Amino acid sequence: MKTSKIALTASAVIMTLSLVMTACSSNNPASTGTPSASSSPSASSTAAEPGATSEASESPNPLGKYDTPIEITSVRNYNQGTKFIEGDNENVNTWTRAYEEELGIKLKYDWITTGTSDQYYQKLNLSIASGDLPDTFAVDAKTLKQLVEADQLEDLTEAYEKYASPLLKEAIAEYGDVGLGASTVNGKLMALPVTGSGDYSGSEVLWVRQDWLDKLSLPEPKTWDDVLNIAQAFTEQDPDGNSKKDTYGIPISKDINGYPDLQGFFNAYQGNPSNVAWKQYMWIKDPSGDGLAYGSIQPEVKSALAKLQELYKAGIVDPEFGVKDTAKALEGITGGKAGMYFGYGWAMNWPLGEAVQKDPTANWVAYPIPTADGQPLKLSYYFPLNQWYVVKKGSANPEAIIKMANLYLEKLAPQTVTVESNLKYGKSEDGIEIINMALINSAFVTANMNSAATIRAAVEAKDSSKLKPDQAATYDEIMKYIETKDPKYWVQYSFMKTMEVVDGYIAGNHYKSSLYGGPPTKTMVQKQAILDKLELETFTKIIMGAASIDEFDKFVAQWKQLGGDQITAEVNEWYAASQ
Repeated sequence: MKTSKIALTASAVIMTLSLVMTACSSNNPASTGTPSASSSPSASSTAAEPGATSEASESPNPLGKYDTPIEITSVRNYNQGTKFIEGDNENVNTWTRAYEEELGIKLKYDWITTGTSDQYYQKLNLSIASGDLPDTFAVDAKTLKQLVEADQLEDLTEAYEKYASPLLKEAIAEYGDVGLGASTVNGKLMALPVTGSGDYSGSEVLWVRQDWLDKLSLPEPKTWDDVLNIAQAFTEQDPDGNSKKDTYGIPISKDINGYPDLQGFFNAYQGNPSNVAWKQYMWIKDPSGDGLAYGSIQPEVKSALAKLQELYKAGIVDPEFGVKDTAKALEGITGGKAGMYFGYGWAMNWPLGEAVQKDPTANWVAYPIPTADGQPLKLSYYFPLNQWYVVKKGSANPEAIIKMANLYLEKLAPQTVTVESNLKYGKSEDGIEIINMALINSAFVTANMNSAATIRAAVEAKDSSKLKPDQAATYDEIMKYIETKDPKYWVQYSFMKTMEVVDGYIAGNHYKSSLYGGPPTKTMVQKQAILDKLELETFTKIIMGAASIDEFDKFVAQWKQLGGDQITAEVNEWYAASQ
């Protein structure tokens, strides 16, 4: 399934390279993943690298250290909830030290945001407008297009050819022609793709507190009626046993499809709306024609909103979601007030890991999402590349970002990682995600799935002899959890079990991809922000009962009038040319 999906998008990209680059959407500019690969440059290859004036040497070293340290400026966003090991902070941490000590790169942040991608891009747009750009920074497709057209970016073609390690090239090659094709304009590599962002381990699952199910003698959620009944019971039957009406079934944030989100809920009604909070736009086959249609204006979305309005009125959806950002919304989970939610497959890292540490009896279990009509689930799946790193035109050392990406894989790829390096650069013994401090990562799309399957087979056989060092360490933690139920080892155990659900999704072809792979159209650039605001406000009002469900039809009409029809025409012009 992965091959066919990427191949489809690749052919579309090839046919539209002259436009600029493929468009996709950004999650968080600080997002990271767990890497995997099959080859790597030698860890002992650390000979000193010439200074900035000697980088064109005949045999460049992908991990070579500059004789004279260089300074690279950047900007970034940290996810809400990011934690640092003692003594470290946003500016100085394990990864900034590694860049300096091993590569001779002093990384300096001009500014940092903590929150959503919107906050990051709002500030980045100010930097772009003022002409005050750092040497390197993360961009989404829209910003990449803007900077290319303004001739503000450095051509990375030569730097990539000379300095990209075999492992980095392999990670990008996993995307087929999309990997470099989506980053190339008129034969020039204008950005380094951040790979791994389309990993299936991020698939939506239904997370449920199994201990609450057991306490209330409720069945596992096998049907949609089961899901709704469980959500109601978690709201009305005092599952936490404190004799107060202070629990609810479904937490969401004010962004609706931000985090925690409702993507899985909409998918249960066969709806595939966009995630406007993270700029992930869903274009599906037009049910009434041959082209593409916008997912958020389809009748299935209306059906889901009608049910959400009903659940909100009953207190099953967090009554205060309209004023809660991500951090506040997730407090319902970490604070033991919410009993289920639709979330990503990696959510055991955050926020569920924190929830279990606070309350070891909180047994969160991942289930496949049932559908309201009993038909096969189709999870929304977005274009697998949604973020790039670029270098400001005129920067003295464009190869520096390539080297930092190389170092990330050198430390954490399965072929080179050790228990010690994983603890130092990946995840600490007390569960802190040090990996999130890295400026750039280049993980593999299939990494988490492959690793989980390998470890699961070893656990079932009770034989870790064939596992790699990092996998063996994970295996040991899983076995300790099975034996002791120590919450310290819950995350690894939960990830292994959750990937079983995702494996089932893959086997059943339970994904619906966004089919638009072109650059942001002219009208998207002009009108998308207005349309996004309209969509979020309308959906929020409907859910909260401030507007009737009929407001959805008015929204569709407004969306079309305010630019949606023109965007649809532009999207279909691209789609017709790509067939």
